[in-house]
Amino acid sequence: MLPEQLQRIIGYFLEEATEHIQIIAQGLQGLQNTVQAPQRIHQLIRASHSIKGGAAMLGFSSIQRIAHRLEDYLKLLRECPIAIDSRLQSLLTEVFNILSALVGKVSKGFGLNQEDANQMLSLAEAVFDELDAYLRVLIPTRLTVRATTDEHIHVFSGYCTSLEEFSSAIASHVGLLGGTITRHEPEAEGIRLYIDIYLPPYSRIENIRQAVELSGAIIGTVQTQRDFSLLAADYPVSQRAIVRPAICNGCRYYYGRSDGGHLLNCTIHPGGPETEDCRDREPE
Repeated sequence: MLPEQLQRIIGYFLEEATEHIQIIAQGLQGLQNTVQAPQRIHQLIRASHSIKGGAAMLGFSSIQRIAHRLEDYLKLLRECPIAIDSRLQSLLTEVFNILSALVGKVSKGFGLNQEDANQMLSLAEAVFDELDAYLRVLIPTRLTVRATTDEHIHVFSGYCTSLEEFSSAIASHVGLLGGTITRHEPEAEGIRLYIDIYLPPYSRIENIRQAVELSGAIIGTVQTQRDFSLLAADYPVSQRAIVRPAICNGCRYYYGRSDGGHLLNCTIHPGGPETEDCRDREPE
């Protein structure tokens, strides 16, 4: 790439990044209000995502890394019901300030000195470690329970405030329904928990939900679909792929196949996205 072309592209990146930096700065000033407004927190996530993508294109790996982590933190705040305290806001602001400073260095020299980039990235990594530890204290465990009967699959999504207490209680309550737990898989040091349950035929969704909630979960969404495994003889797996929704084109999470007889669009939205603008979409 010719130097003029590169400078022109960097100029485009800086123009957009400056706008995105302003959006993030405004959102972080009143972060609790931002988190409670879906459109505003989505703006911050998209702004971080755009900076990440532009930096990746130009090879600014330090900016890409920091913007990516900031995007992940904002997604957690969107999904998890926690109060924003001064320490959390201060740590997120530190991450943002390092990101903003790096973009500023690019603006001054139309490039980024590798030594400066590595030094600031090291500062950011230390903040990431502190943020991760603090978020594990603040954020409840995100929960996905997939309950399978001979006829239906019910997917319960929500959270629980105590991983150990929930894990112990769910086994007892599922046992009272005559069911068994077939998978119990914590992820990311307890931030997420996936549980698969097999239940007797004709188990009612109301009873299943009550068992999950009595175990200590707060359920946000429930998705139900027919279990087509009983029709496997008539519809081979190869013929039972899901029609891909338009928003899923190019999304890294898209699966779109039969998984053990269960039609699965993706693990986040098994039955397909609820809206045309899926907020969990991640380009490949």
